Amino acid sequence: MGGASTAAPISALGALYWNPATISGMEHGELEVGMDLLFTQHRVDSTFGPFSGSTEAEPGTFPIPNIGWVHHLENSPVSLGLSVNAVAGFKTNVQSDPTNPVMSPQPTGLGRVSSEASFLQIAPVISYAVTDRISIGGGPVITSGQVGLEPFVFGSANSDSTYSSGRSSRYHWGGGLQAGVYFIPNEDWRFGASFKSPSWMEEFEFYGEDETGAPRELSAHIDLPMILSLGTAYAGFDKWLLAVDLRYIDYANADGFGDPATYDATGRLNGLDWSSVMAVAFGAQRAIGDRAFIRGGYSYNQNPVRESESFYNVATPLIYEHTLSVGGSYKLNEMLALNIAYSHFFENSRTGPIVMPGVGAIPGSSVTNEMSADVLSFGILMRQ
Repeated sequence: MGGASTAAPISALGALYWNPATISGMEHGELEVGMDLLFTQHRVDSTFGPFSGSTEAEPGTFPIPNIGWVHHLENSPVSLGLSVNAVAGFKTNVQSDPTNPVMSPQPTGLGRVSSEASFLQIAPVISYAVTDRISIGGGPVITSGQVGLEPFVFGSANSDSTYSSGRSSRYHWGGGLQAGVYFIPNEDWRFGASFKSPSWMEEFEFYGEDETGAPRELSAHIDLPMILSLGTAYAGFDKWLLAVDLRYIDYANADGFGDPATYDATGRLNGLDWSSVMAVAFGAQRAIGDRAFIRGGYSYNQNPVRESESFYNVATPLIYEHTLSVGGSYKLNEMLALNIAYSHFFENSRTGPIVMPGVGAIPGSSVTNEMSADVLSFGILMRQ
């Protein structure tokens, strides 16, 4: 459904993630277990004076597990839920390339660029049906994250102007909260709104090394952003469900993502300078007989990375704007259903100058990140 779930609780995972209040509106309690497989294509092009080159990344396949559970207490307006979601992450691996100026070995270029981040959230939820038509819900969100980055530009440069690699010394923890409201004015319309606070993470600590190979301890502040969602759904057409979501993602005020992309006197990069963005999602579901459902969705989000910040985001090129999704479900019986979906993140690019510590933007230089992605999702749903 393209993520249009704030007022369209078609399954436990979507309901719990986008609006906890909507679990009260689900017809049955259920357990949903799913897996996403993320395939990305990333290329880095750069020019510096008469030199230019292009290097393909080899990020491989990124698995994303998801579990959602919803239970309606008998003869009670209370519903309980629990989700375990891999909510954010990225991975790329671009080999050092002397023919590509920005990928040439340090300190001339960045050298090999390898990055990986994964954030897992555990979210217990309680929803209360105030009336037959309105419910409220919420709960805490516990977040665990691990990050690796080479070169580690969020730490000061070594004495030979090179940067250490850095991988978080352990999984780091943080938390936040979420809340939502769900309103059904009549049989055809549904409305929803939800709030996810930032996930405030403890300071990430990394192990690195200096130019002699001696150990270094590095650190960085990285939080996940606040998200506000509004949604509506319409079920007035026979066998159809239509949904629209409008979303605001506040990257600009999230540590690490929104901090200025400037170097301090030691060569340390302060942040990625991402902008806060608006996003919109459209989704549709049609029932085919009594057992099958087909779904489609489209989403658009503004790009959080400005053209001028392309160089800073070689390791974090999350520059998608347009996404198209298709999928469906098949009920094996009244208790068991299978889900499958495919999403394509259309290719997008950002181009900006090479920026060096103590020098600034290099005239006549450029760095272009090009990225697209595909996600295959599948799972099983067990109703109570």
